[in-house]
Amino acid sequence: MKNVIIAIAVFASVIFAEKATINLEVYKNNKNFTVAQVPIKAGSHTFTLMNIKPMIKSDTTCICAIIIDKRKYVLYDIGAEGSPCGLFTLKQQPLREGTIVLKASPSDGKTFIFLSNGKLVSLPGADAFVDTTGKNIYCVWDNEKHFRLTVFDYKNMRVTVPTTDIAQPSAWYSSGMSYYFSVNGEKGYYSVDMITKSVTKSDEAEGALTPVSYLMDFSKVSATACCGMQALKH
Repeated sequence: MKNVIIAIAVFASVIFAEKATINLEVYKNNKNFTVAQVPIKAGSHTFTLMNIKPMIKSDTTCICAIIIDKRKYVLYDIGAEGSPCGLFTLKQQPLREGTIVLKASPSDGKTFIFLSNGKLVSLPGADAFVDTTGKNIYCVWDNEKHFRLTVFDYKNMRVTVPTTDIAQPSAWYSSGMSYYFSVNGEKGYYSVDMITKSVTKSDEAEGALTPVSYLMDFSKVSATACCGMQALKH
């Protein structure tokens, strides 16, 4: 595991922050917490995911950790009760090159890509879908109806469309290599322009549109399924 490289994809979102020194062992035999822990593989590399759920009333709804060798990336969900939170794995992985893990949160969701070459990419937003033809992953970040879009080329390890503010997508569509989204109450479509690296509005889409779904619909996730082993065992 010494050759693991950590790639920070966007934002100044620190992949191993100050909380990396936290001692996770103190939670494992503590009756005030339930701990779910699973290893995941990406190529020849193994990572560990943890969901830690307080059993007593607390501002912290969930503590999540990603462990690579002896390094830890720890995230906290504060006051997220009743909303999806914690790390989630997927029933079906869309990438051959790696494994996607979603971090649900009402304020700061994230998409993690564990690549088979040992790199870990962190992207803002847990509403995500993958364009396997273009080798891009589209991530939508939502915080109190403030939405942002980031598009990342996971094959070439570069940001295709930098994080940009967008209207709230009501539905996504594909047309060939192009992707569009509609907005409730508005006519026309917003398109993701790879040439200008921006999102533009148009009255009509070019070509026939095919609906696109996010990797996980968190609106259908029960709060009881959050921050536990059930979320990690898909």
